[in-house]
This record gives sequence, C-alpha cells and structure tokens, in this order.
Amino acid sequence: MYSMSEHHEPIVSREVFETAGRLLEQHSKEKGISKGDKKYQNRYCFSGKIICGECGNTFKRRTHQGYIAWCCKTHIKDKNRCPIKFIRDDELKAAFVTMINKLIFAHELILKPYAAAVGGTDKNTGLHRIKELQTLLMQNTEHKETLTKLMAQGYIDQVLFNEEKNRLISQAKQYHAEIKALQRAVSGKVTFADEALFLLHFTEKSAMLYEFDDELFEKTISRISVYSRHEIAFELKCGLILKERI
Repeated sequence: MYSMSEHHEPIVSREVFETAGRLLEQHSKEKGISKGDKKYQNRYCFSGKIICGECGNTFKRRTHQGYIAWCCKTHIKDKNRCPIKFIRDDELKAAFVTMINKLIFAHELILKPYAAAVGGTDKNTGLHRIKELQTLLMQNTEHKETLTKLMAQGYIDQVLFNEEKNRLISQAKQYHAEIKALQRAVSGKVTFADEALFLLHFTEKSAMLYEFDDELFEKTISRISVYSRHEIAFELKCGLILKERI
C-alpha cells in the first residue's frame, strides 16, 4: 500500500487538523496521559472494580460538588434500594496508599508467611498455617478478655485500654483475612502464589508510598468493596482481603 498527499480536497484544512492535534496532545499532557499507555486507553483504574457491600452493584464515577466521587449505581437510581452513599476518589486513593504502606512495613509478619503457605506444593503447609492462625485468634480473644478485666478492676486507664483493644481488633481482622484466603487457596479454587510473591518482592524493596500509583493498583487489586463512607476492603489478587478505614 502507498499514500499520496494532496490527492483530493480535504474535509478540513491541514491547518485546522494540525491545530486540533496540538490541542489534544496538550490536553493529554495536562492530564498526565500518554498515547499508547494504559491511562490513554482507560483513564479510570477504579472503573468496574468498586463493588457495593450492601447491594453488590458496581460504582459509577461522577463529579460531586466540585470533586470526583464514586457512587453505587443502585443508589443513584433509587436511594431507598441501597443506603450506601458516594465515596470520594481521593479518599479511595489515600486508603490504597495506606494499605500498601502497612504491607511494606509489616511484610515479614503478613506477606512472607502467607506467600510461603500459598506457594507450597504441599497443601499441608497451608493447613498448618491455618491452624497457627486459629491458635493466634484464640490467644487474641483471651488477651481482649484479660484487658477488659484489668480495665474493670482499675489496673489500666481508659486511653491505654482503647489503644490496646484497637490493636487487638486490627490484629484479629488480619488473622481472619489470611485464614479466609488460605482456605480458598488450599481448596484448589484459586492459585495465588505468583501474585503473593510479586507483592512480597515489591514490599521488600519498596520505600513508603507518598502518592497513589495506578499501575501498582492495577497489578495488585482485584476489586474494592465499600461497606460505608468510612469502611472499605481491598481484595488483593494474591487472595488477601484487607479492610481500611477512611
């Protein structure tokens, strides 16, 4: 095939065509979008990945009072059918950064044993880890009961009680999330080994994040469940489900 310039009268002049091209290029630069990359093809990495924890419908991107927000499609159509209200785009991104930074900080405690369990060819490894986690959950419950008794007897003050109780609650949630993921892996329904190793290697080498990374989000997150304006859960591709407060 070959092309011939100036062969026929154009629909628009060359000057208009080139000016339009420059304007489009300038707009793309202003929005941080490069032709050919993922952003150019799909600017919104959250699209189709935010799920309502109440009705199960997906969220839709909207501009709300001057800022970007994501809203449950069911709530948009009829707020009486779903009470979950909108959640801000910047808050979702901040929650993702916080979650990743927690994994970077605690990868030895969370990701390393998890990756070893789901990566083993022997299912007994995963079952053994589940038993360990169940024992840790029992100990966690005992610690909470002891803490409550100490508070009731006046041995510790309210501030220390609240701090320790919140730590134990957060710890228990992590244990439950890992158990659930391991049970899925051991059952043979899903293989998370490659995703777990990728995330472990990333967190071992990475410094703390200071801004949202859409490429990292695409690589690590399957979906986000929204339970309220203040509580969401990230379902990671490695199988872990981690809750975050907003």
